Amino acid sequence: MYLKRLENLKAYKTETTPCKVKLSSNESPFDLSDKLKERIKEEIIKINFQRYPDPHAKELKEALSDFISSEEGENVSPENLVLGNGSDELIHLLITVIGDLKNPVMYPVPTFPMYQVSSDVVGRPKAEFFLDDNFQLTEEGIEEALKQNPHIAFFASPNNPTGNSFDRNLIMKVIEKGIFTVIDEAYIHFSDKENFLKQALEYDNVVVLRTMSKVGLASIRLGYLIGKKEVASAIDKARLPFNITFPTQVIGRIVLTEGRQELKNQITSVKQERERVMNEISKISAVKVYPSDANFFLMKTPDANKTHQELIKRGVLTRNMSHLPKMENCIRVSIGKKEENDEFIKAMKDVFI
Repeated sequence: MYLKRLENLKAYKTETTPCKVKLSSNESPFDLSDKLKERIKEEIIKINFQRYPDPHAKELKEALSDFISSEEGENVSPENLVLGNGSDELIHLLITVIGDLKNPVMYPVPTFPMYQVSSDVVGRPKAEFFLDDNFQLTEEGIEEALKQNPHIAFFASPNNPTGNSFDRNLIMKVIEKGIFTVIDEAYIHFSDKENFLKQALEYDNVVVLRTMSKVGLASIRLGYLIGKKEVASAIDKARLPFNITFPTQVIGRIVLTEGRQELKNQITSVKQERERVMNEISKISAVKVYPSDANFFLMKTPDANKTHQELIKRGVLTRNMSHLPKMENCIRVSIGKKEENDEFIKAMKDVFI
């Protein structure tokens, strides 16, 4: 049977229960402004829809490299970038092309499930190791994983679904071993911790993954990889042609140029709301709130299944993470608009107080 290898594959799942307040998918709670949408409409109408898009997404790459360089002080050029249909495509691409497929993919548990899903799809072994009780990397866990001779390692920092950033020194230990190391910084815009951009531009075995999905553009599926020019060029050879649609190129370019301040304001709002919401939920004695550098936070309740259902009854959708290792009775909560967060806080107090 041709699909026998996929019989036991566990596909990525998301929460789809309809609710008034949706705090389950780590999306931005803010839509683009009407002004920005009008500008996008003006440009979209110019597209020749019968033609293929620019295979190199030249204008979008230029806008993206300028955005990164101006915000972070590192000189990132279009040649440092590889674009993906979401960072999911780039994860799958890296697992497919980096190293020998007989050698494992290394990553901690719990973390973003696409590392496991993509490894299983291509039939590649996995060198998994557990985080500690505070969801932090351990030297022992890393050492055990390295013994399996992995050819590629993934570290999501800030980590999903735990929200915390990892110990830089332990990640650098893996990098210095010569392992091709991918730092998945999908949530870095919401963190004040140091990123790995500098290392990605200097090392032959380090790349950074980022996405526009968490800062307001989840619908256009735009992820990007940052690495040395030679590394990015080699990886880009394996990218599927025309993977970035013309509408995505247009929307991304406009938002990254004319909508830049709008994005920054929304990120600031999410960070402020995160601190407010976490502080309010921390007042509920039965609930443990974990530190977060992301646009969501993790909380532990006496009975996550019951809490999750009680919140749904009150019109609030969160993500029950209890099925994952070390996450028994844990619920992940995305940060919404102030009024949405108020609904969540009220619902939590109804349930527990």
